[in-house]
Amino acid sequence: MGDKTIPYSEEEKLRESLQDYRQLIDSTPICIKVFDAKGNLIFINKGGRDEHFIKDTDDITEWDWVGTVKPEYKNLVMEAFQNGLKGEASRIEMEHTSEGSKHQWCEGIISPIRGKDGKITLLLFYSIDISAKKLSEMELKKMNQLMLGRELDMVKLKEKIKELEGKKS
Repeated sequence: MGDKTIPYSEEEKLRESLQDYRQLIDSTPICIKVFDAKGNLIFINKGGRDEHFIKDTDDITEWDWVGTVKPEYKNLVMEAFQNGLKGEASRIEMEHTSEGSKHQWCEGIISPIRGKDGKITLLLFYSIDISAKKLSEMELKKMNQLMLGRELDMVKLKEKIKELEGKKS
């Protein structure tokens, strides 16, 4: 008698495939969120849960994800989100509150996902920590301002010296 294999049902194949994808997505430290077409959060990966202090047992539908962003960036984030629901991908930089995220600064990309019929069915929103980059940029800007201030002070000093030399003659 030959070896008989029992074929997987389509549902079993789908479950196995989803489990494989879940393991892949949960292995990255990048925050990956998926929203339905109405804007409801339906998934956040392990990296995102860790970043935002969410326990595996927490109800993500109750999580105020916009509340993790500092007030001055909320409109920018919501505009990008709305553009995603309209079919446009967006890239944004946002600063988080210390209570909302382990990362001070993130760069986020929001992309619409379309079904076979072409309609937007989901939004993919993933973000990476850019805190070190932003802090370096801010430090460089501060140094440039100090250097410019020093140069302006030198120009004024030279003008004052010329003025004083002119009074001596």
